[in-house]
Amino acid sequence: MRKELAPYAEMVEFLGEALGKEYEVVLHDLTNPECSIVAIANGELSGRSIGGPVTDFALKILKAGTLEKKPYVANYHGKNSDGHVYLASSKFIFDAQRKPIGILCINHNITPYLEVRRFLTDSVIRDREMHPELAGLESRNTAAIYENFQGNVSEVIRTLIDKALENVAKAPDRLSLQEKMSVMEELNENGLFLLKGSIPAIARKLGVSEPTVYRYLSKVKKGQGPRQ
Repeated sequence: MRKELAPYAEMVEFLGEALGKEYEVVLHDLTNPECSIVAIANGELSGRSIGGPVTDFALKILKAGTLEKKPYVANYHGKNSDGHVYLASSKFIFDAQRKPIGILCINHNITPYLEVRRFLTDSVIRDREMHPELAGLESRNTAAIYENFQGNVSEVIRTLIDKALENVAKAPDRLSLQEKMSVMEELNENGLFLLKGSIPAIARKLGVSEPTVYRYLSKVKKGQGPRQ
């Protein structure tokens, strides 16, 4: 763990106890994305522990290298592998050159509250046609997910690849060269290739060789992708 993160590591256990068992507090060292979790409190909420990987959200920030506005992002939604939804907030930690080197995250498990709201809608209100003011309530119950909490690197890699392939809406073996390049461009922007093991994983998914993936990636980095 970088020395700049030590003061934040001391805060993790304190915040975990002060906020309560429904709040997970996590400190990530972004200089080691495969094993970025260096301190965690109430990790049983997401099933993560020390030595766990960086999230897809953090990878995208790490790839960008800078934050345009504030040094934190508050009150967005995350999800763990069991489908539990969290209200998440992340404070970024910088080195002397203003490069992000760590993230202090607080994740509040709001799944019980969403279930209560769904129960009240289904059991008490019942007839939605009689209550037009409640139109769209179900869609609001289903939170838009901006971050996924996973316990190992292979899950992070799989999630990023699956998300990119969803956007082209085709089976991997039916993608054209341009569509494969578009997938590669999105994965590069989202920081996938900062993780060890990402090249063989995307090669298997696209049904191409690893040298072919490196060739695609080289073109993307040179600005020769379909969106550039």
